[in-house]
Amino acid sequence: MSRAQPVTDIDAVLREHGAMLFRIASGYTRTNAARDDLAQEMSVAVWKALPAFRGDGPLKAFVARTAQFAALDHVRKRSNRFDGDAIDDSFESHDPRPDEHAGQSQRRQRLLQAVRGLPVGQRECVLLVLEGFANREIAEILGMPGNTVDQRLSRARQHLRTLLEPAK
Repeated sequence: MSRAQPVTDIDAVLREHGAMLFRIASGYTRTNAARDDLAQEMSVAVWKALPAFRGDGPLKAFVARTAQFAALDHVRKRSNRFDGDAIDDSFESHDPRPDEHAGQSQRRQRLLQAVRGLPVGQRECVLLVLEGFANREIAEILGMPGNTVDQRLSRARQHLRTLLEPAK
């Protein structure tokens, strides 16, 4: 049984998964500039980690795990600093869809703002769900038991419902 050849083409990896990095980064940052900086940090982290990828699982999961670790490191570094930047809720998509209309864009903005307000543990799980990962995959990516992921997602859903329900 032979192992897959190590993936070494960072350009191909970033072409395929770069939009995911930007979406994950936007969940941890408040401004476009900060998002771009974090996405760049994530790209460097993926580049450094890529030689360790041996094909034991999907490349997308490996990239997402590396991005999450970089994002959490970013959050830890900034947790003791005052962030005086104004929140920029405009989320420019790096995977544009011409058929998208204003209502969808507004809902996406509200969801992104609500996700940013979640505790980090819940946020990392929600961001991976939004990237299409199943709970089992999220548990593997984050290195935690599946029931912890289920619990965090359940609490996040409750919190998001409260934040996103229309004002009465």
